[in-house]
Amino acid sequence: MVAVPRDRNKPQTQVSFRYDPLGRRISKTRQQTLGGDAHSYEPLARIDGTEDPDIFWFHCQPNGTPERMTDREGHIRWEGQNSAWGKLLHESIPQETGYAQNLRMQGQYLDRETGLHYNLFRYYDPDSARFTQQDPIGLAGGLNLYQYAPNPLSYIDPLGLKCGFAEKNKITKRWVNKLTGKTPAEIDSLLTSKGWTKIYPQAGRPDAIQHIQYVKTTKSGTTYKLDYHPGGNAKQPNIHGNDYWKVYRTNGKGDDVVYGRIGHDGFENYDLIKDSPVYVDGVLVNGGM
Repeated sequence: MVAVPRDRNKPQTQVSFRYDPLGRRISKTRQQTLGGDAHSYEPLARIDGTEDPDIFWFHCQPNGTPERMTDREGHIRWEGQNSAWGKLLHESIPQETGYAQNLRMQGQYLDRETGLHYNLFRYYDPDSARFTQQDPIGLAGGLNLYQYAPNPLSYIDPLGLKCGFAEKNKITKRWVNKLTGKTPAEIDSLLTSKGWTKIYPQAGRPDAIQHIQYVKTTKSGTTYKLDYHPGGNAKQPNIHGNDYWKVYRTNGKGDDVVYGRIGHDGFENYDLIKDSPVYVDGVLVNGGM
């Protein structure tokens, strides 16, 4: 026997077994599917079963750590409280889900026997908020060979190799392919056809560099802005050397927060930008993932 359904009265789950030449079972695998945002490692849903499956939805913290899981009726099936650095402080399972929920910070999976988080290239210890192995590239990665990130809310390290911007990169990354390699006219046509409103924020200042902003508010009430910076002039040189796009999201106070920049060959001084990702010709140049 190599595969059996779990229970004929429940959503069928494919369970596979492997045996050695002496007939001893050496592995057991249960088929489950995890869905997430294509532009991040943040989980969206877990699907159990192959026929009429159970679907559980993840509710995550800003850095992508799951804190709750609900079924299709909205009932809580798992809930966990985590420390800032990803240690599970408490969990509750109001209804039996079949197995424990082991996803932690983005790219991490909890090993319940050791308490460590498998982070692909390294293991992460949530008690000490450090990796248990040194950075594979040594001192080229910084003086602290075991550091996870400067802070766990704004940064993520899904591969265990190099930390990068979390939420800001998730938003900016959606626009990289849409804006890279296209002329301003092509992007203008795309955005206006999708309902974005075009404004000129410096129109009342003739001597200022004339940006063009495209604004759109989602159904949930979140406002995004794509700002085209055309480059500098003789009176106002551009510190970054050429034209580029800046991605904004308006926060609850009505302030525009920079989420990232998208430019092309010749974009200069990107290393001065520490608070948000910079993409040049489709490549992230100032951060990790």
